[in-house]
Amino acid sequence: MWIVMGLAGVVLLLVVMAMVGLGIWTYRDAKSRGLEARMWTLIVVLVPNFIGLLLYLLIGRKQQQTLCPSCGFKTQQGKPYCSSCGAAMTQGGGSLATSKNNSKKPLIFACTCVALTFILMLFTSVASVYVQPEKFSSPNISVGQNETRVPGVWKLSFWYFDGEKSRAIVMKNRAPSALNVSAEVEKGTLEMGISVDGKEEKRISLNHIDSNYVWDLSHYPENSRVVLRLYGDAAKGKVNINWND
Repeated sequence: MWIVMGLAGVVLLLVVMAMVGLGIWTYRDAKSRGLEARMWTLIVVLVPNFIGLLLYLLIGRKQQQTLCPSCGFKTQQGKPYCSSCGAAMTQGGGSLATSKNNSKKPLIFACTCVALTFILMLFTSVASVYVQPEKFSSPNISVGQNETRVPGVWKLSFWYFDGEKSRAIVMKNRAPSALNVSAEVEKGTLEMGISVDGKEEKRISLNHIDSNYVWDLSHYPENSRVVLRLYGDAAKGKVNINWND
């Protein structure tokens, strides 16, 4: 649990660092273009989901301004006349081009923090499921399960199993005559039951069975439908059941 909380704290720190980097770059870039640097910085930092940054890139940066040669007023680049005094801007207005000193390092730093944030968020989500799967799982679910179903064999291993699993066997010529069951349960509880033609006959705990438990099936009638059921309660471990058809 402490690992998950620590990762969440790192994610939060990276988000803050990314916002700081974006703010620094936006302020410098907007100021060098003669824009309202403080306003655009607030928009980029405060508008969620990077919508503010998108607005600045698509709208703000296109509003580069020039100085009127007559009155020195800032006017949007491309306009033929000054917005303040009306003088023609073709008289050699001073351009407010982007400064060469406006380094992209803060932007690169912010993008790196964002990428690391997404990676850590994904890792934190996966770690949360494995550390406390019961808080993120619905009833009858397995986490980290590996299952093998082939004729005569049923194997399962799971990090977390809570619920029920089943497999059916039809008795033919009184076969199979027995089940060979082995299990290793590290956490929680695990039980196995057998239902014959819809009626549960027996249930045992797999937490402390012998290394190779033999379950006799020879007394069940011909053509009986035998259903093997596993019942897990926050269990972690593995089960190996095999029989000869």
